[in-house]
Amino acid sequence: MTETYAKRVAILLFPDVQLLDVAGPASVFGKVLTEGGSPGYEVVLVSSSGGEVRTDCGVSLTTRSTTDVAPNSVDTLILTGGEELAVAAALRDRIACAWTRQAALHVRRLSSVCSGAFLLVDWGLVDGRRVATHWRAAQALSTREPRIQVDPESLFVEDGPVWTSAGVTTGIDMSLAMVERDHGHVVAHQIARELVLYARRPGYQSQFAGLFEVRDGAYRQLISWIGKNLQKPLDLDQLAAREGESSRNFHRKFSAATGLTPAAFVERLRLERARKLLEAGTPLSEVAVACGFGSLDRMGRAFKAGLGLMPSTYRVLHGHRQED
Repeated sequence: MTETYAKRVAILLFPDVQLLDVAGPASVFGKVLTEGGSPGYEVVLVSSSGGEVRTDCGVSLTTRSTTDVAPNSVDTLILTGGEELAVAAALRDRIACAWTRQAALHVRRLSSVCSGAFLLVDWGLVDGRRVATHWRAAQALSTREPRIQVDPESLFVEDGPVWTSAGVTTGIDMSLAMVERDHGHVVAHQIARELVLYARRPGYQSQFAGLFEVRDGAYRQLISWIGKNLQKPLDLDQLAAREGESSRNFHRKFSAATGLTPAAFVERLRLERARKLLEAGTPLSEVAVACGFGSLDRMGRAFKAGLGLMPSTYRVLHGHRQED
């Protein structure tokens, strides 16, 4: 039975916070109504000193002070993110840290959007858990706290009472998943339609992060060659031979340099190339051949595992008709 009282969702802000980290979740929870037409959630913006808080784009938001919001009154707490300097300053905010730690003892869900995960980690609230953050910050977060498992792929991750999401807009996906957990699929779907979201994305879907970030490092020449030869069979022995290394040594060194095994890296490059071709409207069968998948079935498995949806759906999502 649907509960009729409003659950309090507190969103913690700091100066130069990313506006969409706040506005996305607030919009989702703010639109939820119970069966009786009453609000399903009370959204409260909180900061250590209260009052106006300037966001990254210059828009200011009105917040309540942590002294005005009892830590034990919060059902779901969301920590927001921002650019590196803004987050670094927020990490030093002792008032916000103390209030968050107290709230964490009572909340049903503790969560973060984007680089808000750094607050969770530095304030000692996610030891040993699996967390998500923006793919660009994943390595820095992992280095900062080796005891956690950073997922650089997923849009959002649920590990017990802790929910963490990747970059900016993924806070909307995470919030919709929370609403679905509380009020069911129909309500979450209605909210998504109200927000004119073309598709609700599952948490396990990839952030679509490009692998070209690593191309300036080790094996850059080999990676460039792989990118030009994706239509060919590319196995471990062949790649190791091009580098003049034993297969075993190459596998170890390449994995350390890129964070992926050679096979996984090739698969990711194929997936990246396939996405671009599908976005351009290339037929599925041509994409499968050009990217070295060999068959539509294998390409479909790669898309399902990496992006959480089929190639045909991805093509339609980018404005092209379903193929006959």
